[in-house]
Amino acid sequence: MQRNFLTILCSLLILNSFAQSLPPGGIAFIGFQSDPPMAIAFVNTIEIEPGTQISFTDNKWTGSALLDNEQTVIWTSADTALPPGTVVILQDNGSSMNINGPGSSEGRLYHSLGQGEEILAYTGAPETPSFIAGISSYIWSSLCDSIPYLQFITCLPPPLVNGETAIAFVNVTNINIDNGFLNISPLQVTGPEILSIINNINYWSLDNGQAAGTGNWPDWEGGSTQPFASEINFTQTAVQVLEGGSLATLTLHIDQAQFTPQTVEIEILEFPGITPQDYSTNPAAENGIIHLTVPANATDVSFTVQALSDGLTEVNENVTFILGTLSGGLTPGEDDAVSVTILSTEQDFPEVQFVEDTVYVDEGGSAVTINLSTDISSASLFNVVVNIYGGPGVSNDFFTNPTAFSGQLLFQIQPGSTEASFTVTAFDDIVIEPDEQVVFTIVQVSNGLQIGASSSVVVVLRDNDNIPVFTAPGLFINEINAFNQDFPDPNNQLDDWIELYNAESEPLNIAGYTITNNIENPSLFTFPNVPSQLEIAAGGFKILWADQNTIQGATHLNFQLNPNGGFIGLFGPEGDVLIDAVEYPGTDSLVNYGRFPDGSDNWQDIYFPTPGSANSDSIPVDTTGIFTPGFENDIFSVYPNPSTNMLNVVKIGHSIKEKIQFNLLDASGREMPVTFNQSIQGKSWSASIANLPSGIYLLKASTADGVSVIKVIKSQ
Repeated sequence: MQRNFLTILCSLLILNSFAQSLPPGGIAFIGFQSDPPMAIAFVNTIEIEPGTQISFTDNKWTGSALLDNEQTVIWTSADTALPPGTVVILQDNGSSMNINGPGSSEGRLYHSLGQGEEILAYTGAPETPSFIAGISSYIWSSLCDSIPYLQFITCLPPPLVNGETAIAFVNVTNINIDNGFLNISPLQVTGPEILSIINNINYWSLDNGQAAGTGNWPDWEGGSTQPFASEINFTQTAVQVLEGGSLATLTLHIDQAQFTPQTVEIEILEFPGITPQDYSTNPAAENGIIHLTVPANATDVSFTVQALSDGLTEVNENVTFILGTLSGGLTPGEDDAVSVTILSTEQDFPEVQFVEDTVYVDEGGSAVTINLSTDISSASLFNVVVNIYGGPGVSNDFFTNPTAFSGQLLFQIQPGSTEASFTVTAFDDIVIEPDEQVVFTIVQVSNGLQIGASSSVVVVLRDNDNIPVFTAPGLFINEINAFNQDFPDPNNQLDDWIELYNAESEPLNIAGYTITNNIENPSLFTFPNVPSQLEIAAGGFKILWADQNTIQGATHLNFQLNPNGGFIGLFGPEGDVLIDAVEYPGTDSLVNYGRFPDGSDNWQDIYFPTPGSANSDSIPVDTTGIFTPGFENDIFSVYPNPSTNMLNVVKIGHSIKEKIQFNLLDASGREMPVTFNQSIQGKSWSASIANLPSGIYLLKASTADGVSVIKVIKSQ
């Protein structure tokens, strides 16, 4: 009787263990080595009760049951509750699974079969599993019930969702990637909200060899690096504050928010004549350094500066705030300093400033002259100090006359003169590269002179090394939208996009080709081996989404476009043959950049985006209107523009005598049901557009002799 009781009690305990369950995403995989010896690593996002059992299996799911042709290991948690963020590593040692972390295990995962491998995690009995996480070194099968017994990949069982509670190594060229790990440490888990990061393939290191094997897995609980480095920049380069005046707010912008708090130190450079008694900051500086904390998920952080009134007659003074030590998630951008000029209320000295805002100089060409001017001439000689900052990639690419020392130029404005200048010459480095920038900023002047508003000038070093011409096939980068607000991708997201055009008479597949926004890295993104998504029909188009979200499919790239302009290069397989390339200019939400006609050498602004279809030689409209014969001496003014409810049109001029017909068209040329009522005979009209959806419209004014077109924006 006692033996039977113990047997029943043990059975009940086992059933109770299997009955303990976790929700989907209760744990997440952070490492997977499918090369022998097999290993997995996972982290819990919620508290795990003592004695909880989780099964890890590489048996495939048929849609209704788990097969039994491979292996399963059962991990049992420790006898104390495990807080979120606990990392557990299981690795086969030839007879069992070694555990790095709490708990114990039974069973083995010891070999891979077929092309690709996966692990499914579940609680409960194998006959009635409750799935909580999944990882695949290949892809998840699109079919469940028809999976052959000897096909060693599986479908993703519900309720698991790829990219949310499961992950697959799908955005790689080689379809048989064996090993990968989440390249984030320390892994500061606060709850299930971390799942969107853990299951984002962009944060993983993948490799077919041991570069991503267990020997290179990070210390997720004790590391010091961040998942990605975000650029941080000052949003201003020069600020003026008045003695005894209001506070000035200096803002730093982070281009990609971090999911953990970051620290920033701002170093203070005080120029001669200024002391800490001349100004104050909030937060207050300590030993010449301001300490800032960037909260998690924040994109901006600010501090304030106030100039203190000292009652002295003096010239304007300068203090510069410079990015100092940053935490591992941040890297300094191009605008790493801001100059603050304290305007004295007790003086009125002449100003010195640059004449130009931007100057261009060609590599290997003649020197360009940079000019400064003052308000009035003086009987005294003025000294001027200019700091030089070379942007990314700029080192020994230029020289100045007079010669700069330690990143500074010192020169003089002669007595009786109101001008001064220096020259900049760009070396010919015989390297194909984007244009580079150098910023010259006035930072110090003699007493009796003050720094004016135009304290900086940008010198653009223009590359003279031609980008190689494209070779066959006849494949072109055809249109670019770096500020998409009108055409969502299949996931209903307004991502940047690039249009390719196949001018060949046969279909073309770009699987294995590469594309980049960095000329020094031609293989930045390699199109995966998914031919069904990457074929371009003869004379057809293909849209690529530059959204840095490759998990959404083969046409989603691992970089974004810069609305201020940049480089795009399309290369053949291995990135060794340039197919096409373009340097595109800065743009805005209303203008694309593209070829017209398609595939030609002529690049121009495209005012009506045409993703997936032939480019249009659009009319370059503006808010003041353009006119054709018959409208030479008349202009139509539209206000307010943008508008929300009522649109008003006023004709300026008298050349038009006949009746004018107004029509409002959307971007595709469809006429809108809008009636224009005449307010003043032959001079003024109005119409209600309250019922129209937001967007860009064309107001067409027509007579027998001509047409005037005006761009109209309907806002929310």
